Amino acid sequence: MIRFPAPPPSTPVPGRRSTHRATGGVPALRWPEQADVVEELRLRKVPRLLLVHPGEQPPTTLDPMEDWVRLPVDERELRARCDTLRARAAQRRPAIDTQNVLSFAGRHLPLAASEAEIARLLIESYGSVVSRHVLAARVWPEDRDGRRNALDVRILRTRRRVAPLGLFIKTVRQRGYLLHADVDEGAV
Repeated sequence: MIRFPAPPPSTPVPGRRSTHRATGGVPALRWPEQADVVEELRLRKVPRLLLVHPGEQPPTTLDPMEDWVRLPVDERELRARCDTLRARAAQRRPAIDTQNVLSFAGRHLPLAASEAEIARLLIESYGSVVSRHVLAARVWPEDRDGRRNALDVRILRTRRRVAPLGLFIKTVRQRGYLLHADVDEGAV
């Protein structure tokens, strides 16, 4: 059984190495003490496990990236719930194969070579901003000057092409581009 003492007021996240090992990297957060951290992870769509203290009301959620257990919890149950959360998160990540077929949420879309190269780089950095410079260098490695208008056109075409899958390429002003998914939180 894993038991957690009441956290000191200054502790923002669980500091137990054995818990981190048992959760396989899935954040395990005390509920309701760490509700602000839980909300931040919800917005970032990070899988998370809430550790509910005895006598506390558990949260109501339909988010497949969130689960909760009541303390004390058996380590096997903790591992099983975290394995499930990791599997759900993996299903929600886009992938592109060697034949330039983009897959996401059980749907598949063939892409042109130019669209696939941009999509591939954005998927490699899924959830993070990719700079225009990095994108241009990947698409045109021999051209040091970059091709501003050509890159804009390729981004526009790729953006239109991936939208039917629920994937969106967001422009992050003066930084680059970010690929994100806009799917129903209840769907996995």
